Amino acid sequence: ILSNHDLAKIKAFSDPSIKTVTLSTLFDSHSGGAGLEKAMIALCAQADEEIQNGAKVIVLSDRGVDENHVPIPSALAISGLHQHLIRNLTRTEVSLIVESGEPKEVHHFAVLIGYGATAINPYLAFETIDDLIERGLLTDTDSKKAIKTYIKTVTKGVVKVLSKMGISTILS
Repeated sequence: ILSNHDLAKIKAFSDPSIKTVTLSTLFDSHSGGAGLEKAMIALCAQADEEIQNGAKVIVLSDRGVDENHVPIPSALAISGLHQHLIRNLTRTEVSLIVESGEPKEVHHFAVLIGYGATAINPYLAFETIDDLIERGLLTDTDSKKAIKTYIKTVTKGVVKVLSKMGISTILS
């Protein structure tokens, strides 16, 4: 589970041998199911192109949601792209990071990891923590400590869920 700061460091990493790209998972909110299908096809095509151009880390981001743009659900985006890359024999060439406002609970994170995410940045959960502290609803802590505790708790929960399913993990 990546903090906003950790994800920013990954995105800013300047070593050309570890090229990082961010692909938007947003599409036109008025396009319906056909728009979702078109967005998934475009996402896979963009990923293929970026891998051919040397990308080693692909960040799938749903930042920028507004009345005209909605995200491909993060589980669909990661699983669809993961399976597409497996079919194209390029999955082992890249790490896939999900930057999403969707995941909040342990189950959400376990699903995303199970569907192929290498790492997850739940930016909206962190913004919520900051808002709770700012409004005085979360006390006796600061943002950095609260976010660190959240990440630790979610990670422990994911490890527990995946181990119950018989899936080994290197998170622990």
